[in-house]
Amino acid sequence: MGQAKRRSASLKGSTPTTADRKPAAAGRGRRRSGLPNPWLFGLVGLVALVALQLTLSAVAEARLPGEKFRSQGNVHVALGTATPPYNSDPPTSGWHTNELAPWGGHLEAQHDQGLLHNMEDGGVILWYPLGTPEENAAHVAALEDVARGFRLTVIAPRAEMPTRYALTAWQRLQRFDDLDPEGMRAFIAAYHGIDNHR
Repeated sequence: MGQAKRRSASLKGSTPTTADRKPAAAGRGRRRSGLPNPWLFGLVGLVALVALQLTLSAVAEARLPGEKFRSQGNVHVALGTATPPYNSDPPTSGWHTNELAPWGGHLEAQHDQGLLHNMEDGGVILWYPLGTPEENAAHVAALEDVARGFRLTVIAPRAEMPTRYALTAWQRLQRFDDLDPEGMRAFIAAYHGIDNHR
């Protein structure tokens, strides 16, 4: 009996056996299999934020008035320089002059290459069908009422328009069969004053 007590006492002071170590090892394993590394959460969050931003941008872009055209750049050329064809009619981006067309209403056609610089500088062009001087003057008066309060606008006639009116801004075009002050003002407000030098 005395020997059993001594053996028991000596066992208490001895190093733990493999069986004794298992719970501690299992405990360490459980700690490792807890939550994933924090950087993984950060990465997933970042990807979600980027996806949300892209989605919101696409939705906002889809709600803007007019049809969007691919940019043809903003290379400056001398007035009348031969260039590749523009991808819209009237044009909405591409080769243009260093000089702006005069702002305001015009009774005579203006060169596309000048008007494109106006659009690059945040201007909106209001196009009407080229007619007699009296018809042109009536169109200008009506479109000046539409554009009232917007400084960066040009009103100009154009030959062979597929619709009665068209409005253009950099990379944007909206056509109108009739005078539509509300729709036209919405187009002007969306793009007026946006700097497109990029």
